[in-house]
Amino acid sequence: MKTLFLDLASHDALIACVDDQKVIASESVHARIGDHELIPMTEKVLAEAKWTFEDLEGIACVIGPGGFTSLRVAVTFGNVLADQLKIPSVGIHLSVLYRARVESGKRKVENEFWLHSTKKDQLFVQGGDFVEPTLISLDDFSALCTLHSPLSWMGELIDAHREKINTDHVELQSVIDVLPIFLASQNFDAKLLTPWYGRGW
Repeated sequence: MKTLFLDLASHDALIACVDDQKVIASESVHARIGDHELIPMTEKVLAEAKWTFEDLEGIACVIGPGGFTSLRVAVTFGNVLADQLKIPSVGIHLSVLYRARVESGKRKVENEFWLHSTKKDQLFVQGGDFVEPTLISLDDFSALCTLHSPLSWMGELIDAHREKINTDHVELQSVIDVLPIFLASQNFDAKLLTPWYGRGW
């Protein structure tokens, strides 16, 4: 399946053309890009893959968490492409993508958490008793660290959160290495993609 992968939200933001075997072409996105930059960048990646928009068979888009504008731009673009090309799409939560990058594959550790800084005193947590990504205070998570030591984490934290949590970081594979198998396991459909902000916006 020829899939266009869009991630404008994470630290490893990426636009990529991916088939069932490998990432054919990709472009890292190191800063927030505007909607006027997204189409030319996508066209560049498609050209490197020797694909056209009409060759695409699916759209995979990271829907959150992330910056308000970045998520809106990516999701809107993904929805427009899926609609105009009449192809299925899938929304990917960043926590799921991080779990797929754990070096030992399907390993699951009881005290292994996905974390994402969102405000100075708040972060999203998934793992342990938090089955779904949940917004909690940094103080609450610090208390949890004390109860569940040793604890390890994956995700994206600001420096102040890293220092306060001060636990081991899980070794991860690169996004490029896991994308083909990861996308092949996703359920693409005709539903509209919706940004995930985690606060009921």
